[in-house]
Amino acid sequence: MREGFRIGLKSLVLGLGFLLAACSFTVTVTLPDQTFSAQALPDTQGEILYPKNPATFDPPPVSPKSVVIQGTLEADQPLNTTLAFYVRLKDPKTDPGCMDLSIIPAYACSIGPYDEKSGEAFFNNSSSAPLTLTGRNLTQGIAQGQFWLGLEVQGLPQGLVNFTLKNLKATVTVGF
Repeated sequence: MREGFRIGLKSLVLGLGFLLAACSFTVTVTLPDQTFSAQALPDTQGEILYPKNPATFDPPPVSPKSVVIQGTLEADQPLNTTLAFYVRLKDPKTDPGCMDLSIIPAYACSIGPYDEKSGEAFFNNSSSAPLTLTGRNLTQGIAQGQFWLGLEVQGLPQGLVNFTLKNLKATVTVGF
């Protein structure tokens, strides 16, 4: 009888798992292209540059289980560099591990517990690179309606480089 109870309990748990999985659904949202500029800065390896102001928006009506943003990062010139993207939820202004850069409206933060690497773009003598952003901080930031998206830069050329995030699609999974 005990073995029958364990098998029945296992079947019940598996059945509930399948039922809850069936209650989840995925929505894909097309996002507008976004352009930003980066001035020549020394390599920031070991530090992340965050804008002073977070990305803010109205949070969705239901909390997402996961978020994946995919698209293409294009530069206005061929590059041979790597850009690492980080997401944080804590304001860099209140973090003692961050330094206010008075020359540009940004903070330089030592990589720490508030920073989550969310993706990388590899430019190999090209002006275009695929980009995928994921992670717990990104998902929680979408749920809260606010997060900081930062860059760790290696090897940008002198002068101004313009970047455009194109063909962005956010895949959001919601449910139980």
